Amino acid sequence: MKIPDMRLSAASLAHRANAAGSRMSRFVFVGFALCAVLGADKKSPEGHGEDESVAITATVLSPEQLIQAVGSDFESNYTVLDVRVTPKGGKPYLVHLDDFILRSESSGEHSGPFLAASQIAGAGAMVVKHTYGHRVNGDSPRPLEGTKLEMKDDASADPALDALKKKMLTESTVTDAVSGLLFFPLTKEKPKNLILSYKTPQSKLRLSFK
Repeated sequence: MKIPDMRLSAASLAHRANAAGSRMSRFVFVGFALCAVLGADKKSPEGHGEDESVAITATVLSPEQLIQAVGSDFESNYTVLDVRVTPKGGKPYLVHLDDFILRSESSGEHSGPFLAASQIAGAGAMVVKHTYGHRVNGDSPRPLEGTKLEMKDDASADPALDALKKKMLTESTVTDAVSGLLFFPLTKEKPKNLILSYKTPQSKLRLSFK
């Protein structure tokens, strides 16, 4: 009986290796494509509230989104919301920035927004300084003990100042929807722990972020 030759030629081995490599490359490409699609579909945390006079929609911006919008993330010193105000009833509506209050349910810290771009990126911009206490144990976060604002001692304004002036929400009387950025001196806060309160002529809206 003739014993079959089990040896493979070098050409055959090379062909099989190339085929396996081609299949692996396709798998890697599909994996990267799937990750890109999933990343593109990731939705930013958003909150919405409305009454008979106005509808408010607010989105928490990531540092990357802020860089795309104005060219800087300002060292992540702020929580930044992209806010859209939509008046109802066709009547003039006053957008007053002091009506916005952002609160952290985890730390209890709360603040209104900065009112001008120069407070964030001007030559005398305000810088947020936090002080923290000691951890209760190794797994617990350091408790926030205090927050204060200090004037930045720079001779020149941040290059992002001009972009900020165009992007920030400003006080005005409007009849159509208007949108812009609001900067709050809250740092290292998870969106799920944030509550945006907004006082309207008729009620007080409370927005959580999902």
